[in-house]
Amino acid sequence: MVWGCFWDTGRTGLYLIDRDFELKKHGYSANSYIKVLDAMVAPAVEELNNPGYIFMQDNASIHRAGTVRAWFTNAAIICLD
Repeated sequence: MVWGCFWDTGRTGLYLIDRDFELKKHGYSANSYIKVLDAMVAPAVEELNNPGYIFMQDNASIHRAGTVRAWFTNAAIICLD
């Protein structure tokens, strides 16, 4: 799967998400997504240096996982629910 992010004045590069082979169906997990957040979102938010931004994502189950919500809380990034 390919992940990307954009905002009013820019965008990230694309990120190829690795499947989680510990899962029964070898799909994507919250852990897969947190790797993306660490690699792409954290640096982009730091570069933007604008606490007014709100991060928006779709309603995929990996986006709603407790570990993912905790990541956003710890990073002080506001998400649109």
